[in-house]
Amino acid sequence: MADINIENFYQHIGKILSILYELFPTKAPVYVDDVAGIDEPDEYGLHSPHYTAGFFALVWLADEGYIRYSDAIRQDGIDQAALTHNAFLRLTRLSDPIYVPPVYKVDESNLVRIAPAGEPSPSVIEDQKLVINQLRNALRSGDSIAINKVVLHILQDHS
Repeated sequence: MADINIENFYQHIGKILSILYELFPTKAPVYVDDVAGIDEPDEYGLHSPHYTAGFFALVWLADEGYIRYSDAIRQDGIDQAALTHNAFLRLTRLSDPIYVPPVYKVDESNLVRIAPAGEPSPSVIEDQKLVINQLRNALRSGDSIAINKVVLHILQDHS
C-alpha cells in the first residue's frame, strides 16, 4: 500500500494535467481549490497539509517540465499556466489500457470474469487508448489504483 502523500500526489497531478489539457493551448490560472479541494486556513493563516501538497504538485510539474506558468498566486494557485509540448505529447499518446479494473459477476459457484460485449469501432478504440482519456476515466472512477497507474505511466519516460 502506498503512502497517503504519494496517493494524494498522483491524484493532484492527474487533476492538474486534466484541467490544463481541457484548456490547452490557452494559458489560464489553476487554483489549488480545483486540485485539492476547498480549504480554509487555520487561525494562523496556514492551509492543511493536503491543500499545501496540491500547491506543491503544481510547482513540481513546472520544475519537471510538464507545465509552465508565469507567477504563483500566493499558495492558492498559479497564473498563466499551460502544458508543455512534452506533456501534451504524453497525454495525446495512444496506449494499450494502462489499468483495467476487473469486472465480475456472481454465479452459483464462484466469481467469473465478464468479457466485454461486442467489438467497438476503430475510432472508439483509438479514443479509449488516448492517455488523457484513460486519465479522465481513472479520475472519474475515483479508483486510486487506476489513478496511480495512469499518472505513473504519464510520468515515465517512454522514449
